[in-house]
Amino acid sequence: MHVWSSLVSWIRRRLLQDRRERWNHQYRTGRWEKLNDSLENARFEAVETFLRQHALAGRVLEIGCGEALLQRHLSEQAYAEWIGIDISDVAISRAQAFSGERIRYLVSDMEIFEPTGLFDAIIFTESIYYIPNRGRQLMRYARFLQPRGVLIVSVFENNQSPAVWEELHAVAKTIRHATTTNELGMWKCEVLVPREAGR
Repeated sequence: MHVWSSLVSWIRRRLLQDRRERWNHQYRTGRWEKLNDSLENARFEAVETFLRQHALAGRVLEIGCGEALLQRHLSEQAYAEWIGIDISDVAISRAQAFSGERIRYLVSDMEIFEPTGLFDAIIFTESIYYIPNRGRQLMRYARFLQPRGVLIVSVFENNQSPAVWEELHAVAKTIRHATTTNELGMWKCEVLVPREAGR
């Protein structure tokens, strides 16, 4: 039994290392530089609108924060505290330049990260479709919401996105939504609450 648990632990560490290195490589080689383009501004503005409507001056957790692009586009009045996590050491090292007394960035895998405390909003910006069991993971994070807290999810629309939304809508209901487009395509952003919350 000890040999089996040791093997499982080694496999998990190896997978995490491989995933982290893949994302680090992408950030090092500039694959995500396109997200700095002003074409992305409408998408960030949609998220800020939802934050102002549902979690103004609240405690916010961003899952898959990359290089802190979202937080950098928001006014400081939009949140009281911001915590961002990403699996990439490279992305987080760049995000640290924008950290401060109210802003922290941490290296962590979204599939295993355990937040501390409760949040007024938990945001998945172009990140939730990179993990399996999306509905289960969404509900795992929902445990860390304040009683009136919300989940904000942004997804690039393509052939796979209907399946992503179907999985999310099975466990959470939409209370607000917005669609933004640019020459690269279309994004859907939704404010969700767990179905069990009865809201």
